[in-house]
Formats: sequence, structure tokens, C-alpha cells
Amino acid sequence: MLLAPALSRVLDDRAGFLLAAAPLAAFVWFVLQVPVVAGGGELIEALAWVPALEVTLAFRLDGLSLLFALLVSGIGTLIVLYAGAYLSDHHHLGRFYAYLLGFMAAMLGLVLADDFIAMFVFWELTSVASFLLIAFLHEKSDSRRAALQALLITGGGGLALLAGLILLGVVSDSWQFSALQAAAVEGHVLYPAIVVLILIGCFTKSAQLPFHLWLPNAMAAPTPVSAYLHSATMVKAGVYLMARLNPVFGGPEGWGTVLVVVGAATALVGAVLAIRQTDLKRILAYTTVTVLGQLTMLIGTNTTYGLQAFVIYLLAHSLYKGALFMAVGAVDHATGTRELGRLGGLIRFMPLTGAAVALAAFSNAGLPPFFGFIAKEFKYTGLIELGPLGWLSTGVMIATNALLLTAAGLVFIRTFLGRKGRYPRVPHEVSAPMWAGPMVLALGGFALGAFNNLPEVWLVNAAVQAVARGPVEVNLYLWGGITPALVASALTVSLGALAYVFRYQVRLRLARLRVFWRISGDLIWDRMLKRLFVFAGTLAGNFQHGSLRLHMSLLALVATAVAVLAVIAMPGSLLAAADTYAPLSPAGLAGCALAVCGAAGAAVMRGRLALVAALGLSGLGLALFFLAANAPDVAVTQLMVETLTVVFLALVLRRMPPMRVVGSRAPLVRRYHAVVAGLFGVAATLLVLAAVSQPLPGGIASWFMHNSLPGGHGANVVNVILVDFRALDTLGEILVVGLAGLAAATLLGEGRGPAMSRQQGRAGFDSVFLRQGMRPLATLLTLVSLVLLWRGHNLLGGGFIGGLVAATGLVLLALGFGVPLVRRLLRVSPAWLVGAGLACALGAGLLGLLAGEAFLTGLWAAPAGLPLGTPLLFDVGVFLTVLGAVLHMLFRLLESEED
Repeated sequence: MLLAPALSRVLDDRAGFLLAAAPLAAFVWFVLQVPVVAGGGELIEALAWVPALEVTLAFRLDGLSLLFALLVSGIGTLIVLYAGAYLSDHHHLGRFYAYLLGFMAAMLGLVLADDFIAMFVFWELTSVASFLLIAFLHEKSDSRRAALQALLITGGGGLALLAGLILLGVVSDSWQFSALQAAAVEGHVLYPAIVVLILIGCFTKSAQLPFHLWLPNAMAAPTPVSAYLHSATMVKAGVYLMARLNPVFGGPEGWGTVLVVVGAATALVGAVLAIRQTDLKRILAYTTVTVLGQLTMLIGTNTTYGLQAFVIYLLAHSLYKGALFMAVGAVDHATGTRELGRLGGLIRFMPLTGAAVALAAFSNAGLPPFFGFIAKEFKYTGLIELGPLGWLSTGVMIATNALLLTAAGLVFIRTFLGRKGRYPRVPHEVSAPMWAGPMVLALGGFALGAFNNLPEVWLVNAAVQAVARGPVEVNLYLWGGITPALVASALTVSLGALAYVFRYQVRLRLARLRVFWRISGDLIWDRMLKRLFVFAGTLAGNFQHGSLRLHMSLLALVATAVAVLAVIAMPGSLLAAADTYAPLSPAGLAGCALAVCGAAGAAVMRGRLALVAALGLSGLGLALFFLAANAPDVAVTQLMVETLTVVFLALVLRRMPPMRVVGSRAPLVRRYHAVVAGLFGVAATLLVLAAVSQPLPGGIASWFMHNSLPGGHGANVVNVILVDFRALDTLGEILVVGLAGLAAATLLGEGRGPAMSRQQGRAGFDSVFLRQGMRPLATLLTLVSLVLLWRGHNLLGGGFIGGLVAATGLVLLALGFGVPLVRRLLRVSPAWLVGAGLACALGAGLLGLLAGEAFLTGLWAAPAGLPLGTPLLFDVGVFLTVLGAVLHMLFRLLESEED
């Protein structure tokens, strides 16, 4: 996936042959596992992902997942080759390859995942990849609309599925499919909720009624997408999950009834709508809806023949529908149209494609000796086993299969036989990659039917055992004698042939049922989405009114209410742990007084720069308070942050239009603001008192104190925690710092190239005295920053503090002498410093992995008795990231001001 765009740029459409090697290798590997799985074995691999939440990246290869994995990788190989020829002249072919291979990986992860949460992650990745593929032709409004519709419907179902899986994990006390037991779920009070939520997710993914409307609209995607995602793989994800959970839910609790009823309704609606279409892809799309409904019905039967029919039909449909979709794409590519009214007689121009369509259409129609015929026989037998509900379902199945046969006739007979059509351009046979895929899949449907003992032994048996609640005897056959199923099959063929002969009359009769066609799922969807946007706009208009003061006051009032309720609900008194408060000190009192004076000044001062100065005074008071509370690291950090904040604000406010007054002059508004501020202050005070009145979590602080020196080789506990014990947290924080710095710098301006950076910049201060004093001060601060970095593991300092001190020194130098001078001194761009810092921090973690330890585990050596370790490299990364992010933003700001 990652290599696809680059390979496509170098090799053009020939890149498909190289990229197809990836799914082909996966297919070959899965084929090699067939003997193990067919013999009743399973392959399981697991890796702890989020151990604290019991989330494991576990993969399991059994009969069901092997069948899907073979379909995903095998058909995926043919689709990659097909796409290279179909989109050979598209300028974003490499991007398409990347999307397609990304979807393929997500689909493989979905069918192989044994952990609920891991499976859900892959489930959502398939939705995202599908969105990108459907919207690939994004210049077309139909493609954008179809992609959004598919994403919203399947994404909404995904949220329901997540809730159902979490409830299932809680109820069953297991988060792996392989460990689920029906006895732990059946009869539980949450059983109905779990079933409903999971089925919503499955129904939306597999286009069951009433969520079926997204699938035909997704035909706006390029044909390789339709052939792969919406016939053989993604739309069967919901069917896969229903089959996977059938051993747990397939009891007497109504699971089977729901699946049979919903599946039958979906199959009937899809078949009727398919006959009304004139576009070949939409005909195939609606027949796919029909087949998905039938597969859902077969899972719900839970009969011996029904479950066998499910596996057989799943395999047969993937083969013939993939072949038909690719062949229709070849027809469109060769003739410039997919409309039935303009097609006909193509067999003389496209004999190879026509042969592939004929074979696939015969399997689609359920004619012997194709694999589709076996599937149809077993479908009828499995439904008849259900009793009265089964006979009713069999009637629906006969009607839908007859219409499927009619659709197959439209695709083959109407398109390839008969008189010559009115083509937009002269047709021609397509290249080998475009007809080879349909031919291979169509021949596969014939071979599996003619030699049905092979799929019975190696594929079908293991898959059926994985779906069934108990052992099932699997026995495939082409001829089982004169049975009710054979009579139903003969009736199906007769009705289908009759419907094809009188297809125009059938369409006319269907068109007269106007009351049904007025109920358009698309129209309902569009209106619902429009109403949703109107409602959201009205709601947002009432709250997003554009007044920052009203937003802040509402936020403060809500936070105050929540804080007061939380304090009231707390057990005990706020003064219960008064003996744990620190004793008063002059420095602490002075810091509090400065902070309060600064805050009070900010509340009454009206000029912007005066506000900045008042807030800076408040920050300095807090730094003094932290110093008095024996937190020098926090104090120095606060001091540096306040200094840089004042510089930032001063530079920004200098460029803003002047305002004489900050705040409102209305007495009533000022009183309201004063009340809100007072209440918020009281709430914050109560929260602080509540926090310090509670005992600390047992042993955490003492553990860090006792293990800092022996475990982390450092006496500065704060720094050891940051770069050793909790280094992963710090890595995430500096990543945020780096990204924020790069993003903010982009908003502040484009900066200067190397040529402009060599020019003399304008100083921020014109005072000669200040400029002469800044050079030694900047040098001193830079040296101090290096000392803080070096000694931070044992004394006051560290990478974060050192980076802020160094940034302060260089910013002062830039203010005095201009940014170009500092850029020349640095010799590298601040953005490169951010990258180098993140690389150092990540490299420190990878060294632990190379040593066989966990990621970010500290490694130590003592050359000449001086202990050195990877935490120092990690701290250097923190230093460079902070320095680069701050300088990148300030330099852009200063340069834009000079320009």
C-alpha cells in the first residue's frame, strides 16, 4: 500500500503486475494452510495490544476465516491486475492501488481477528477504505454522494456494533470469538440488546433491508471497486460476522427467525428492483442485494443443508459475481456504454469476455454442472427443513432465484447474443488482464461444481463446522435424485426463462405498481439528511453565536455547577486532611499575592498590552509559589513559559488594530461577568481543597521515590519519571508539541527561503543598550540550557526546561538583531530541529527493542565510571523538539512582521 504510488509513477500501469505479488503471496500461503485447517486444526497468533483493557491483537485461522481469506487474497490478486488495465490512463492510478491494497489488508484483518476490539478496528478501516474507493472519481457529484452515504450508513451501524460487542464481552467475560460460549449469553437480561445492536451493524454492512440503498449507489465507483468490494468482500463482512456468531446466538431465542424474515424481504426487494434496471452494473448491484439476503436467510435456518448451502453459495456467488462485474467493466471499457438498450451482439467482437460471461451467468442461473447449481439445490433443501416458515421462505427463494436467472439472461443473452447494438464506439476485445480475471473466476465456478468432492473436503466442511452449533455431516452432490428441492429448482428455471421471454411485459407490470415506487429509499435518505442539516444548523445557530464572552461565561457556569455537585457528592469533609497541607512560607505568600494582584489587574485594566503585563505578573507569582513549594522544575518551566508567552502576545497584539477599551462598559454586563468569575473561582478553590483532602493512590509516590535512583539512575525524580518510567507519555506530548509548532508556524506565514534569510533582518528593539545587552544574555542562556539538559537527570533541569531556556535566549537575540542572524547561527531550520528531536526520542525507544526489552526501556553503560543511558538521548530529543517548535513559530511571526 505504501509503495503503490511510487511504483505507479515509475512503472505506470505495469506496476499492477508487481503489486499483485503481495495478495498472490498471501493467497499461496493460505492455500498451504488448507490441509491443516481441513484436518480440524486452527492457527492462532496473539500479541498483547492494550493489556490494561485486555485488548489483544489476536488472529485465528479456522475454516470460516480461511474461506474468506482465500476469497479476499485470490480475487484481490485478479482485481489488482484488472485495475491496472482498466485505469491505465488515470493520473491517480497509484493512489487507487494504495486504497485497494489498504482495503485488502483491512478485510483480511477483519476475517482473521479473534479479538472483538481488534475486529472492530479492522471493520471500521474497511468502511474508511471503501469511502476512499467509492469517491475515487471525486470530480463527479454522484461519486461523492455515494461515498458519503455508504460511510454514514455503515459507520452508524459500526457504532451500534461497537456497543453490542462491548456488552457481549462484559456479559460473556470473554473478548475472543474462540472463547465465546452460548450458555454464558443465552437467557441473560442483555441478550436482546446485544443481538439487536450486533445485527444493526451486520445489516448495514451487508446491505439488508432497509439499509440496502447504499450498495446500488456505490456503483458510481470504478468497476474494479464494484467487482471487489461490493460483490465478493466488503458487503459480505456483515454476513461473515453473523456466521461467526451463529454458534453463540443461533439458539431458540429468535435469532434464526429474524435472519430468515429480514433476509427474505431483502432478497425479494433486491430481485424486483434488479429487473427494473437498464444499467448492467445496477442490475448486478441489486442482484447482489438479493444474494446477501439469501445468505442471511441460510444462516438463520441453522439446518444441516441450510448451513452447507450458506458456505457453498457464498463461494459460488463470489466467483460468478466477481467475474460478471469485471466483464461488465470490460464491456463498458470497450463500447463506452453499459445501457442494455444500446448493447447486443458483442460475442463477435469480444469472444473471450463473452465466454467468461456465459460461464458466470450459467452459475448465476443455477444450471448444472456449475457450483451455483449445487448451492441452489442445498438452499431449497435447507429451507424446506424449517417447516411452515421454511415453505414460505422457499416460495420467496423460488421467486427471487427466477428473477436472478432473468437478470443473468439480460447480462449475457441480451448483451452478447442477438443483433448488433448501437455502441458509442466500435467495440474490441480487451487486453488479457481484463478478460483473464473473469475467465479464471468463471472457470473456477465450473470446476468446483464438476469436481465437487474437492471443495467438500478442503474448504466447505471446515467452514460449515465453524458456522454450525454442533457437528454437521457435509456431503456435496450434483444429483440427489427426484426431491422437493429438485422440483423447486426446475420450477425456478422455468419461471426464470419465462420471465426473460416476457421481460418487457414483466417490467410493464412492475411499473404499474406505482404506489411502491413512490417509496424511494434514496428520496427518504436525502430528505432525512437535509432535515438533519437544518436541525444541526438551527442548534448551532443558537449556541455558536460568535460571542467569545458568552461562550466563556457559559463554560464557566457549567464547570462551576459540575464542580460544586462533585464536591457535594464526595464523602467526608474538605478539611479532613488539613494536617497534609504545607506550612505557610513568606515566599509562598508573596507568590500568591503577586498572582492575585496580576489577576486583579487583568480584570480592571483596559489596554491590551497592560493585560499582557498583568497576566505575566500573575505567572511570575505562580512561579514563585512553585519554588516555595519545593517544585523548582515546575517553577523554572513556568518562568520560561511566561516569558515566551509575553513575547508571543506582544508581537501579535502589536499587529492587531487598536482598541481603546477591552471589555464591556455596561454596568449590568460587568456585574454579570464579576459574578461568573467569582463563582468560577470558588468552584476552582473547592476542587483544589477536595483534591488535597483525598489520600494519594497507595504507594505510587513512594515507589517513584525509592526506584528513581536504583532503577532510573537519577536523583531528580521528576525527570526520571518523564524520560524513563513514563517516557511513552512524554513521547506523545513532544509529538503534540512538534505538530502544534509546525501547524501554528504554517498559519503565521510562509517564512523565508535561504536567499532571504541571508539578508539583514530588522531588529525588534531599536535601543542600542538593549541590543548590546542581549548578545551576552543570549549566550549565557544558551550555555545554561545545555547545563540544565546535562544535569537534569540528577538535579534541577531536563530537556523540556533546557529547550525553553535555549529558545528564550535565541528569541531575545532575534529581537535584538533580526531573525536572519539567528538562522545563520543555527545553520539548520527549526523544523529540522523538531524532526531531529522526535527521531532522537524514537531512536531511544527502538534501542530498547533491539536489546530485547520493551519499547523505551532505559539501557545504561558506565564508561570510565560515568553512567550514560538512552534516557539522556531521549531527553536530547525533548530538548530539540521544544526548541525547534518554539523557534519555528516565533521566527515565522517575526519574519511576517518584518515583511
